[in-house]
Amino acid sequence: MKKKILFVINTMGRAGAEKCLLSMLKYMDMEKYEISLFSIINRGEMFQYVPEGVKVLNEDPCTESVLNKKAKKELARLILKNGCKNGYFLKEAGYLWEMAAYQRKHTGLDFKKLFWKLLSDHAPKQEETYDLAVAYIQGAATYYVMDHVNAKKKIAFLHNEFIDSGYCPKLEEMYYEKADAIYCVSRSICSHFAEVYPKMAGKMDVFYNLLDIGEIQEKALMTQELSPLFLRGIKERKEKNQILLLTAARIAPVKAYDLAVPALSLVRKQGYDVIWYVLGEGPEKENVERLIRENELEDSFILLGAADNPYPYIAACDIYVQATRYEGCCTSISEAVILKRPVIASDCAGNKEQLNRYETGILVELTPEKIAEGIIKAAADEGLRKELADKANMSGFEPQKALERIYRFVED
Repeated sequence: MKKKILFVINTMGRAGAEKCLLSMLKYMDMEKYEISLFSIINRGEMFQYVPEGVKVLNEDPCTESVLNKKAKKELARLILKNGCKNGYFLKEAGYLWEMAAYQRKHTGLDFKKLFWKLLSDHAPKQEETYDLAVAYIQGAATYYVMDHVNAKKKIAFLHNEFIDSGYCPKLEEMYYEKADAIYCVSRSICSHFAEVYPKMAGKMDVFYNLLDIGEIQEKALMTQELSPLFLRGIKERKEKNQILLLTAARIAPVKAYDLAVPALSLVRKQGYDVIWYVLGEGPEKENVERLIRENELEDSFILLGAADNPYPYIAACDIYVQATRYEGCCTSISEAVILKRPVIASDCAGNKEQLNRYETGILVELTPEKIAEGIIKAAADEGLRKELADKANMSGFEPQKALERIYRFVED
C-alpha cells in the first residue's frame, strides 16, 4: 500500500510559491506515494496545472484569479459568513485584536493575513490520516496542517522573511512548535526565523525551491502567446535601438513599484530609451497607473496584466528587474537566470543570497536613484549584459536528491 503525503497551500493563484509547489509535485515519486493537494481558498489559475496523478481534495475548484474584484468580494463574504458562524468573531476577538495591533505597528494592516486563521478553521476537514502533511507556505496552510490534519509527521515551509511578512511571533509560535521540521527556501529566511525562535533552530533547514527547468525553457519558445503590445515593443526595439526591461510580479506594496516608476523617469531623463514592461495584477494597480501618469511614462512603463505563460516575455527582454522591499527566494529571478537573462535586483537578503548562488546579477539599493543607476549601467553596456547572462550558474539543482529529505519523514 502506498504511503500518503498531503500538501496544503493557501491559494492556487498565479504566484511563485504555487509554481514551485507544482514543480515539486511533478518530481514526486507517484508510483511509491499517494500524493494529495488541498488549497485553503478554493480558487486560482494554477489548479489547471496540477500534475496528473495528484489527488486534488478541493471540491469543484475555481480556476479564476484570486486577485480580481470578484474574488475579493467572494473572500470578504466568506470571511463575514464564517466570522459570524457560532460567534467566531467574538471567540477569536483577542487573537484578531492582537494580530491587527501587531500589523499596524510593524508592517501595516494586512486584511488577508489577519483572517488566515479564520479561513483555516472553517476550511473543509480531511478525514484521512496521512503519513506526512506538508504546509507549503506560512499562514492558513500552516494553521490548517498543525490544527486540523491527522498526520504522523508534519513539515512547515517558509517562503518569506517572517517579521517582514506581517506575522506576529507570539501568535505563531504554537504552530511551528508542532512541526517535525521547518524548511526555509533561503538561508536568510532560516537565519531570521532562528533569531525569532532560537529553540526551534535544531529542526530548521534550507530547502531551495524546485523548478522544472525543461518546462520553463520549452514554454519560453511559445512566442505566439506574446501579447500584441509586447510584440510591438520587440519590433520597435529593433527600429529604435531600445532596451526592454521586464518585471513579473504582482502589483502589491512589497514589490516597490512606487520606486520603480520614478526610477524609470530618471533613466529616461538621462537620455536612455528604456521601456519597462510589467506582468502581473494586484491591489496597487490603480496607484501605479496614477504614478505612471504623473511621471508621464504612459508609453514607457507598461502594465501588461497577468500572463498564463510568462516565459517568452522573460526570454525576450534585455534585462529582468526585481526591485522589491523583501523576498524569500524569488521564483521569477530563478526563471530569468534559467532563461539566460541579466538580472537587476534590490539588495535585500533573499535577492542577495539568490544572485550569489547563481554567481550573477546586479544588486542595487532600493531607491529610485540606485535602481536607475543599475539600469543605466546594464543598458549602456551590451557586453556586461552578455556576461551576466552567460555566467549564471545553476549547478547543484538536483530535485530528486532534495525530495529525499521529504521522503525520509514518511519512511522513518
